[in-house]
Amino acid sequence: MSLDKQEIEKAVYAEKNTGEFAQLMQEFKKIGVKRYDYLVAEGIHRYFDDESSIDLPLNGKSKQVAEQSDHEAIKEAVKKARFGAFDFETFCELAGKAGVSLWTSDLVLNQVTYYDINHQMLLIEPIPTVL
Repeated sequence: MSLDKQEIEKAVYAEKNTGEFAQLMQEFKKIGVKRYDYLVAEGIHRYFDDESSIDLPLNGKSKQVAEQSDHEAIKEAVKKARFGAFDFETFCELAGKAGVSLWTSDLVLNQVTYYDINHQMLLIEPIPTVL
């Protein structure tokens, strides 16, 4: 089974705000996504299954990434995102300002890891469950 670009697009564009992240992760699991990375400076989503990967721009827009990382700033942005306080683009902008160059959503381990420009881990958060 390989990744289906149309299924991924449909799932991503169904998300109205960052508060629907848990539902989006459930949808990704259903269509075979095992992990996805988001590259903040490039504005690119990279999806992985067991044997392949696909890069898609989708709703991503290139954002500047601060050289100085701020653990508390990304932690606060994630907290607000969970409550749907803003859209994906705003979250990406806040992540970039906090020095996040990449995050990895691991749907097998059920966690999101945020990394700075030196690929140092800034934060690991569990993927919320769908209520």
